[in-house]
Amino acid sequence: MDIKRAGIYSNPEKDSDFTGAIELARLLRARGAAVSFDADGMPPGETDVMDPAQIDILFVLGGDGTLLKAAERSCPFGVPMLGINLGHLGFLTEVKKDSIKEAVETVCAGSYYIEERLMLHFAICKDGEPRLEGDALNDVVVLKKATARMINVELAVNGALADKAACDGMLVATPTGSTSYSLSAGGPIVSPHVACMIATPICAHSLHSRSIVVSPDDEVVMKPYAPGGAVLAADGIVKSEFQDGEEVHVSKSKYVARFIRFHKDYFYPLLRSKFLSWDRFV
Repeated sequence: MDIKRAGIYSNPEKDSDFTGAIELARLLRARGAAVSFDADGMPPGETDVMDPAQIDILFVLGGDGTLLKAAERSCPFGVPMLGINLGHLGFLTEVKKDSIKEAVETVCAGSYYIEERLMLHFAICKDGEPRLEGDALNDVVVLKKATARMINVELAVNGALADKAACDGMLVATPTGSTSYSLSAGGPIVSPHVACMIATPICAHSLHSRSIVVSPDDEVVMKPYAPGGAVLAADGIVKSEFQDGEEVHVSKSKYVARFIRFHKDYFYPLLRSKFLSWDRFV
């Protein structure tokens, strides 16, 4: 790849003193690239604010959570992302901080491929009219408010009632999100190469409520009945509180997340490493 304009999205809480971002910028500029930074992760002395519509590649320094935030900004523009892991073992990041130089050289040499990941579109609606819309890479979650009692959530697929659960919440995940909150809720691990959506109740007071895997071409609707209140979260960020009579419609997004990958068969060895780490606090 001939990198002319590179963006850097750095998590200041993980990239101490912006050492990773500064080193990355130095390497890219040495190759003639113009470098800009996300406004919330600007190293001292830098002034060029990143415009996702004007970059060829986005380097993301942090963990999976940082990549999720970066994806929300960059995916509408089709920008490929390279994740540089500064935290614990991540499913989305590709390289470690001590391999930044080698990663830049590999990208510039063209020795990589682009992996596209399915994303979700959500719309909070009442009587068919959307109030709030957005996109998510991992999951869309209906949750009870922090101090509320259990809620009831109806799940419909293409207009047909599929489940109704008394629970703490319900989520719809992508295969990417199947190793995140969905897994903690008892959902299946799904290969990122499988196109589907996974609907899973959270802490259901039931012996029969289980995950339902549906086509990415389906529309899933979650409607909460929550006297104590319910909220909608996307990729771990609370987006809104539900108002009376509202529901959330979830479908395949028109956008995809584009990740730069160096190795084809990375997922299952990474999954195995994650399994081995789960007996420790990560």
